[in-house]
Amino acid sequence: MKRIYGLAALAVILFGMLVVLDSIKSEEPFAITSFALDVFEKALLALAVVATAYGALETRGIRRERTDLLNDLSRVRGESDRWRATARVHIDGLGQAIREQFKAWRLSESEADVALLMLKGLTQKEIAQLRGSEEATVRQQAAAVYRKAGLANRAELGAFFLEDLLSPSQARGGGQKASLEIVKAPRE
Repeated sequence: MKRIYGLAALAVILFGMLVVLDSIKSEEPFAITSFALDVFEKALLALAVVATAYGALETRGIRRERTDLLNDLSRVRGESDRWRATARVHIDGLGQAIREQFKAWRLSESEADVALLMLKGLTQKEIAQLRGSEEATVRQQAAAVYRKAGLANRAELGAFFLEDLLSPSQARGGGQKASLEIVKAPRE
């Protein structure tokens, strides 16, 4: 903003100099109307210069901001890609552990699909649409998952798999690693 004030001050000074120079070099006698027209003409010229300079500064600032944002985006994408690559082994291991648990619970393929989609947070209606089945069928399969796993509901299903992953000691940086021994027998 200081730049625009500097440019405006410079434009006013130059404008004043143009008016004085034009008056001095004029061979015609001084007339107030002619002088007023010259002042107005020079004022418009000065305004155009200031507006152009301001536009150029704003454009430069926008380009600089855009470049900074693109650099930040690139950096964040790189960090995200590195995190995904590092976590891929763990994510694959978790997926395998979940599949093993589904086998231990003796879930059918359809029940395992429904259970996995519930773990991902989809509603029964969304699961039915995704699988091309009726919502009542999905409800029955979810009930079978809960029954075979010895769990009461979706919250317990999610908690079953997240319990060891999100232990309070790890969240505080306690240094102890919780083991992911997921394969448990269903409740009797």
